[in-house]
Amino acid sequence: MKTILFYWSKGADVRRKIIKAIAECEKKENPCYLNLLAEKFELSHVAVKKHLDLLLEEGYVKILNPDGKPVYLALTKKGTDMLQEFSGR
Repeated sequence: MKTILFYWSKGADVRRKIIKAIAECEKKENPCYLNLLAEKFELSHVAVKKHLDLLLEEGYVKILNPDGKPVYLALTKKGTDMLQEFSGR
């Protein structure tokens, strides 16, 4: 199920890291949101937002509280499946 978003396109490495970071937050039952990801990867808010917008659009990530601030993120089934592919499980 390899997809260009995670393997061959510019920014694929960052998107893989974002998926993994969201999964780590979920495992620890901690909220995950854009600014947390930007700080963790030492990237600008705008850069992380572009990656998240793509992941949201393609159905790998979902918003838990659409009208909230900050917006909390979680993996979808598709995102979890992709994470397992990264992990080789």
